[in-house]
Amino acid sequence: MLQRSTWSNLLLSAAVVATSAGSAVTWAQEEAPAAPAAAAAPSQENKSFADDFLHYSLVSNTELAKANAEALLKATVKPEDVLFAFEAAENGRNPREIMIRNAKREELREVSKQLLDKLEEGFRVVSRNPERIRAEVDRLGSGPRGYANAKARLINAGPFAAPVFIEYLQDEKKKSLQPYVLRVMGEIGRPLLPPLLEQLKMSEQGDKIALINVVGQIGYPQALPTLRHIVSDEKTPEGVKAAAEKAIAGIDRTGASPKAAADLFLASAQAYFAQKPSYQAPFPDQPTNPIWQYDKALNNVQAIPASTAIWHNIMAMRAAEQVIKLQPTNSQAITVWIAANLRRELQLPAGGVDPLKVEGKPDASFYARAAGPIYLNPILTTALTDHDAALALKVIDALEATGGTSGSVLAMQGAPLVKALSYPDRAVRFKAAFALAKANPAKEFTAHFRVVPILAEAIIGTGAPNALVVMADENTRNKMAATLRDSTNHYTVYTGSSLATALETARQAPAFDVVVIANGPEVIRVGQLGVTDYRLAGAPVLVTGEEESLPSIKVALAEAKGYAPLSQNADEAAITAALTAARNDVAVTPLDPEKANVFAATAVSLLNTLAGDRASIYKVDDALATLIEGLKDKRTDISTGVAGVLGKLNNIAAQKALATAALAPDVDPTLRAALLNALAESAKHTGNALDAASINALIKLVSSDGDVNVRTASATALGALNIPSNQASILISGQAK
Repeated sequence: MLQRSTWSNLLLSAAVVATSAGSAVTWAQEEAPAAPAAAAAPSQENKSFADDFLHYSLVSNTELAKANAEALLKATVKPEDVLFAFEAAENGRNPREIMIRNAKREELREVSKQLLDKLEEGFRVVSRNPERIRAEVDRLGSGPRGYANAKARLINAGPFAAPVFIEYLQDEKKKSLQPYVLRVMGEIGRPLLPPLLEQLKMSEQGDKIALINVVGQIGYPQALPTLRHIVSDEKTPEGVKAAAEKAIAGIDRTGASPKAAADLFLASAQAYFAQKPSYQAPFPDQPTNPIWQYDKALNNVQAIPASTAIWHNIMAMRAAEQVIKLQPTNSQAITVWIAANLRRELQLPAGGVDPLKVEGKPDASFYARAAGPIYLNPILTTALTDHDAALALKVIDALEATGGTSGSVLAMQGAPLVKALSYPDRAVRFKAAFALAKANPAKEFTAHFRVVPILAEAIIGTGAPNALVVMADENTRNKMAATLRDSTNHYTVYTGSSLATALETARQAPAFDVVVIANGPEVIRVGQLGVTDYRLAGAPVLVTGEEESLPSIKVALAEAKGYAPLSQNADEAAITAALTAARNDVAVTPLDPEKANVFAATAVSLLNTLAGDRASIYKVDDALATLIEGLKDKRTDISTGVAGVLGKLNNIAAQKALATAALAPDVDPTLRAALLNALAESAKHTGNALDAASINALIKLVSSDGDVNVRTASATALGALNIPSNQASILISGQAK
């Protein structure tokens, strides 16, 4: 594993480029508000369509209102064209309100929604146009009415107005407007905070003091890390430092925040990663959100778009990078950076915008693998706590790839990899067992006995789901079981009048994809038994009752993760809906057959290795029942692999099962030969545990089977079994004839 100092240097070298009120106002002579410079004149046709739509909507002529709406939608391509048309036609009417009211009219609902969507998108596009923003800033000094109107439009521009504000504050020709700019910045407030904090990287100290004053006026704690950093920097002039200290005092009135900038940046990184309320993307309903970057050449900030789904991860990484620059050995910051980087890749939507994705740059797994357990264990703990199966799988892959499952992982109290053995998602549970099996530690650890049963579960977990149905009423129970069996997913259903009896019938079930249980005292027992029976740990639970009782059941289950109410007479659609809700609550993903096959093959390979290690802490015999059942698996690679595992065991039952399978009629010759070779291997460890009938059947195979590989394998098995001489003589005599 890389040492902390080396790791910090590696991380820093790959870090993203940092994108990472004042004087009194006096009003100029009041003028009539000017039209925004960037507001293009709409075509007369579009204006007429918009005007007529508004008119006929208000007089309730739905037919003509709809016709004009459709004509406008057909005539326009860009959303801003719709905006310009309605701005020109509004004449004291509020287009948004009219469209919202139209949503109550069936004839106008759809076209009004389409128009409203285009109107809102056009408004966003136009409100962020720099020329339009400049026109509004120019109006700020035109008197109270002009200021109010300009302020309303600048509020809509939000953070995208920041570069223009900064531009005006630096322009001597705009000196008369600067007091108004500073005032409106403070009134717009929080949306401006990210670009303003980024702009504080500038070197011009006079402008910096003005911006610090605005940041202090805005008053949000997100500013504290940057302000503390300014104060603690020995290069900061006293005037700037005093302004920053004043701003800090105004934001942190109790003085309870940490004094070290690194601690504040770390708290910010953790808050962004956890998506705490004031650390979320400013435009959650839009596909992208801005990441602000300071451009030294322009002495201004630029907005870099990033997909909204990963915005918080990028912000967490940037804050963590600030910590690492100040404290290169800060393990918590490195952990947050790695976790956010992994989630950034995992949560990026298809076709999404990722400003950190650069050709040739290592992916997130590169850094995770380089980090080692000291950084990965906390991430895995977070993933399990947050029910983030995708992140958990990434971390386990990194631990497994680097051998990081031994040593500190297993030695630590409450190791997250061990906890993952009880995780409700099968893929996470399997991968954790695979990693621990590969590590094959010399000493026992907590829950080591779960590894082999989970490997066995992976072998027979073909992706076909299992359901446990617990209902006292037999008719209701049978009806629910039939619905599940006959559903699209074709559940294997285990039933019982009580939880205990249902689990007794499901002894061989490797896992439960859903538990359906009647409302009552036994609902609590599911969670209690899940502590010792991992099949119930986190399994989605549907609690049934009469239709009229479902609201009260929902209230009772409000605090229970992975539980959902269900009508006892529910059809397949209702079951699917309730199960989806319960699964989403605990982030459980059904296992598809393709993945199930990969997991099964991996489990067989690992069990084969462990079976050959007589000193291993893992007891492969614990999977005996599953392995014997696996001999019937229709996947040839699995059944032959299972045979190989059974052959390595010193176990009489395993040997008899191999013989029974090998001597059964109509067995594929390739599989029969593999079974016989495994039988020979078993004889080396166990001796001969077969009866005379089985031996005679073996001799018959050697004497008469048409496949040379089967005959050779039969002979090998006979030799390994060390059969009595009188039985061998039968074979010799047959040959002599």
